[in-house]
Amino acid sequence: MKNQTKLKGGLNTLALYNVAFVVSNIEESIKWYNNILGFKLLMKQTIPVEKGELQMAFMQGSGMKIEMLQNSEGQLIEAIINDSKTDAPPSVIGGKALVFQVEDLKVATKELENKGVEFLWKERYLAGDVLFCSMVLDPDGNRINIFQSNTVAQ
Repeated sequence: MKNQTKLKGGLNTLALYNVAFVVSNIEESIKWYNNILGFKLLMKQTIPVEKGELQMAFMQGSGMKIEMLQNSEGQLIEAIINDSKTDAPPSVIGGKALVFQVEDLKVATKELENKGVEFLWKERYLAGDVLFCSMVLDPDGNRINIFQSNTVAQ
């Protein structure tokens, strides 16, 4: 096998820029991610598309950026909505969850409870006695998993 040279500035510089997903109501989602998880709006714009318009919002928080899109012609796929709200392994192919970590899950879970967040489960251990986490749902039923940092692979 030949020695392969990595090109300077190529894939060896690969880094996560943001996570993008589609929402049903961009204003509601902006408020939720701001009020519940503390994300700040960086930019919001409207982009004309063939049928209607696309609303786009970039937000930043927790050391990452998220991009939310709402298409005026959009429709929610019932199978994805139903699957996201079950307390079982996901069965629909595609995105599973936005995943965060905190230092103290019990404190974070209490803060989320006080904010009236919908939980799929609270303070559960996955994989035996590791991966201590709570799972919440955003306004569109997207799963957000929050792990306690000292229970995840470092």
